Amino acid sequence: MYLTTGEAAKRCGVKLNTIKNWIRNGDISAIQTPGGHWRIPQASFALFMKKFNAHVRQSNNDVLVAKKRILVIDDDISAHELVLAALDMYCPNYEVHSAYDGYSGLIEIGRLQPDLILLDIMMPDINGLEIIHRLKAKNTPLPNANIIAITAASDRRLVVNRIHKTNIEGVFFKPLNIKALIHSVQSVLEYTDKTVDAGLGI
Repeated sequence: MYLTTGEAAKRCGVKLNTIKNWIRNGDISAIQTPGGHWRIPQASFALFMKKFNAHVRQSNNDVLVAKKRILVIDDDISAHELVLAALDMYCPNYEVHSAYDGYSGLIEIGRLQPDLILLDIMMPDINGLEIIHRLKAKNTPLPNANIIAITAASDRRLVVNRIHKTNIEGVFFKPLNIKALIHSVQSVLEYTDKTVDAGLGI
């Protein structure tokens, strides 16, 4: 029995293009019909979910649902660890990954295909703005990327203006307002404010 890419995307809780990218990258084994449509054997899909540490949610249809992935890219160790601790405490249902520089971040983006990127802007070598521009360009490794920028450059008007022109999901300035950041993360990943408030005790 086979799954369509749409069915696989629904079960994983990801966008259709993400499933197609996983197929093209060889992460999911699939066959192509004469009409050019992908079909995924259920056995291959189950192996993929197991390989990528998917979260299994039992329902009446035994649907497999992957944990949504967050990638934190920040070379500021203290801010990075603060964000990781907040996500671990208040958002335990997410799969959280880290990169501590822009180059490693790009590698992890291609490998993980995260649902949300928490991205520091002021980094050496490859900075956050360059990463955003790469993700918004043609042939991006992550179509329709969800990005929340984190930066210490609140007093740098040029940088702030460039961030706002990138049309990303949000911008937060250091020192971080963790309460607001968690609300934004939840909102982007389609969680309700009620769930966030209950978790934060506010």
